[in-house]
Amino acid sequence: MAAVIQIVIIVLAPLLWTKLLSGRKIEAVLSPIVMAYLTGILLANLDIFPIDTELSTTFSHAAILFAIPLLIYSTDFRKWIKSTKGILLSFALIILAGLASTTINAFLFKDTIANSWMVSGMLAGVYSGGTPNMQAIGIALNAGEEIYILLNAADIFCSGIYLLVLTSFAHALLGRFLPSFKKVEKSTITKIEDSIQNDFGIKEIGQAFFLTLVIVGVAVGITLLLTGALENSSIIILLITTFSIGISFVPWVNKLNGTFEMGEYALLIFCVAIGMLTDFGALLDQGGSIIYFTGSVLAMTIVLHYLLCWLFKIDRDTAMITSTAAVYGPVFIGQIASTIKNRDLVLPGIATGLVGIALGNYMGLAIAYLLKYFMS
Repeated sequence: MAAVIQIVIIVLAPLLWTKLLSGRKIEAVLSPIVMAYLTGILLANLDIFPIDTELSTTFSHAAILFAIPLLIYSTDFRKWIKSTKGILLSFALIILAGLASTTINAFLFKDTIANSWMVSGMLAGVYSGGTPNMQAIGIALNAGEEIYILLNAADIFCSGIYLLVLTSFAHALLGRFLPSFKKVEKSTITKIEDSIQNDFGIKEIGQAFFLTLVIVGVAVGITLLLTGALENSSIIILLITTFSIGISFVPWVNKLNGTFEMGEYALLIFCVAIGMLTDFGALLDQGGSIIYFTGSVLAMTIVLHYLLCWLFKIDRDTAMITSTAAVYGPVFIGQIASTIKNRDLVLPGIATGLVGIALGNYMGLAIAYLLKYFMS
């Protein structure tokens, strides 16, 4: 009975919070994504009913495998490349900052964190496209469930603190050394907006779902042919990401309405399921060094990024939006844009976050294997 209740909550809580919060003023503070996380976290830590961690893990794995293609379909990479140079440069700078930070911290913590190369790879993916990349890279690297649960809890704790900073005094503080935002031309925003559709029906939902099933199935099949088993999940994740990017260049796929919303729903399912794996008690008992490691990586990434933005004279709004896109993915863009009262950067920010989800898997796995090579 508890398992049935757990499944119902994982599947329906995202619909409930979306219905209650979307389009309302309170969404600037309590968005569906925040409430999805909180739902899972509270259920995991209040012992209302026994949580089946294997069930939550299964849902989180499935949700992320479907979310990656669905979110990528609607991203027009050619239009994104033609978007404001400030967005592109700032996003490139935070990716560079994240890679530098995870590399430095991997060596700093190599004696206190087991397999620091693996943890660094997972965090490199997180801080280039958000938490979904941690799950994908963790699956690909065959990270143990204990490592993932502790790292996920540490990331939620540390990134939660940064979210409070972003929604409170960050804008005023950054205004002391970064220039103010210059309004972009409407035509640039329209180009990005064209890649995200809102109206869709059952037929398009079916097409997107079937296409995603095919991509996942083909990726699994190729992996079986190449390795004879499914143990090397990194190949599956990279194939799914690569196929999704490739097929997004097909016009009818890129213009398929509703794929972004379906991907967002899959992400919300992921957030509820992953929240159920966030045991803060276990983190406090066993994960002190993981908290320090994650906090150090995040803090160094943020500071390096803003220093580079100052060096390249990137405005504070663009710096904050790209920082949000890298650390949290596309789902928090609207919330931060509302905080800084700049809606012009919502759609470019979402597009950047989607690109981060796509690129983060490559970069996280690359840095993990490179670190493993140099540290062995």
